Amino acid sequence: MRNGLIAFLLLSLLVSGCTRQQVWESEVVARVGDRKLTASEISAWEASLNQAEIPQEARSTFIRHWVEEELLYQEALEQGLDSDAWVAGRLDEIMRDLLIARLLETRYEKIVTPSAAAIKTYFDQNASEFTWPHLHLEVEYWRSEDRRSLERLRSNVQRGRQAGIWTGKAGTLENGRIALNGRSSTIPEVWDVVSRMSVGEVSTVRHIDDNFWVFKLIDRRESGEQQGLEDVRDEIKMRLVEQARANARENAVRKLVDKYRHSGKLYWSTQSRAPSVPETGADSQVTGGE
Repeated sequence: MRNGLIAFLLLSLLVSGCTRQQVWESEVVARVGDRKLTASEISAWEASLNQAEIPQEARSTFIRHWVEEELLYQEALEQGLDSDAWVAGRLDEIMRDLLIARLLETRYEKIVTPSAAAIKTYFDQNASEFTWPHLHLEVEYWRSEDRRSLERLRSNVQRGRQAGIWTGKAGTLENGRIALNGRSSTIPEVWDVVSRMSVGEVSTVRHIDDNFWVFKLIDRRESGEQQGLEDVRDEIKMRLVEQARANARENAVRKLVDKYRHSGKLYWSTQSRAPSVPETGADSQVTGGE
């Protein structure tokens, strides 16, 4: 009985192992030597694109690129290029950069997002830095291929009606808001219209790029005009985070300078050539000064 049970367990494990291997092999989309590209890896790549649907052509291109890169990589290994002096030097540089970045990242983890109060204080202290470099326009637009319905919409917008003003075919109207900063931020045909408008003004129906457009100017800020806190909140937040990172790096380096000087492992000179050190007849180490 005992022998029969053991035989049954061994058979079960063998069958189970074969099944898992078959399932795993069915996941393989491409193989070069021992390296395999699986369907789950492709699914992860598709998810990283954050798109509702990935065209088959894009998926095929991704697989082809993987195969081509793997072929070239494995051929390089066969030719012994992983021991090439140039490659070894580049790997050392990359490793140094990665290790330094990782070390500093551990310092950055302690950096908190700047508070609303800190952002406002920074803005108040540096308000003169924040002006519009170009003419800045906030524009609402309506776009459609149906000119007649867009004409009626424009008439309703001028009257101030904000609901139920589209009488054309459903799904044929696009409406939104855009921020324009200078002529280079949009096409000339749009800029030439909206840059001449006053706040609250509604344009006539314009034919641009095979569509009909209506524009309404929501806000206008002239070049050199003071920006508001909301206009620059994200920029200030980025500045404060970068400042905190720079401080973290400076503090880390300062502590390391003290540590390595104390242990006699640091020599630091700002001169282009090392100063002459008198022979003492015994092993000596310079440990100081800039």
